[in-house]
Amino acid sequence: MSTVIAYIIVIFVWATTPLGIKWSSEGFSPLAGAFWRIFIAAIVAWLIAKCMGITVPRHKKAILSYSVTSIGLFLGMVTTYIGASYLSSGMISVLFGLSPIISSVIARYVLDEPPFGVPQWVALSLAITGLIVVFRGDVNLAEQSLIGLALIVFAVFCFSLSGILIKKIDASLHTVAQTSGSLLFAVPLFGLIYILFAEPVAEVSDKSIMAILYLAFFGSIIGFFSYFYVLERLPATAVSLSTLVTPVLAIALGVMLNGEQLTSSIIVGAALISGGLCIYHWGDKLFPA
Repeated sequence: MSTVIAYIIVIFVWATTPLGIKWSSEGFSPLAGAFWRIFIAAIVAWLIAKCMGITVPRHKKAILSYSVTSIGLFLGMVTTYIGASYLSSGMISVLFGLSPIISSVIARYVLDEPPFGVPQWVALSLAITGLIVVFRGDVNLAEQSLIGLALIVFAVFCFSLSGILIKKIDASLHTVAQTSGSLLFAVPLFGLIYILFAEPVAEVSDKSIMAILYLAFFGSIIGFFSYFYVLERLPATAVSLSTLVTPVLAIALGVMLNGEQLTSSIIVGAALISGGLCIYHWGDKLFPA
């Protein structure tokens, strides 16, 4: 698989995941949906590793890599599922657009990555402006919205920190082994939170079941395969910048498939975010050193 294809898959999966989370919670409690997603994904990933003859290592460095992955996989996902009860799918993806900023700050101190140049700061400034435009125009600052906002921002921090620490540990695991080991490591954590806090399952719709299966196979397995593959080949901050384009796709999907409202602030904000992406990738020609 080429890095470009894997990167596109990561963007697509991250763009569709917020809507899948919303749908998977119809009839399920958020924590129940999260548990079944990870449980199914872990079994399938383990079977894939077995069929491919890939050993899932259990040495100290591998276990450490699985554990830091769970910062994003467990803590980040649990708070995302709960926060999704308060915000639209498009808004969740918009907030995840903050991850490049958080990742760049963490990576600067943890990985000793070089600081951003002028094009990158201009790109991030445009992206932040776009996020602010969307946020101010489309989030109702009620108490529940603020709860959702706090939970999603915490989730973004967890995912960003997890990606940086995986790079720092550098366990040099096969992508399939890293994915399988991380999912298997997280299953007991999700199982415990499910037993302690998940509400009884109500009537479950076919759409909810399909969403959980989609999130298990594509959101967790294919998405994680691609994410770890890209993470091995690109700087952590470059990987996280993919979340600047996902809000545009997530908002469009929310409008078309979930009846979410498209407003002028969303359009302007999405345009600013897209402009930031263009400058990030081609800005060196506009701002030569």
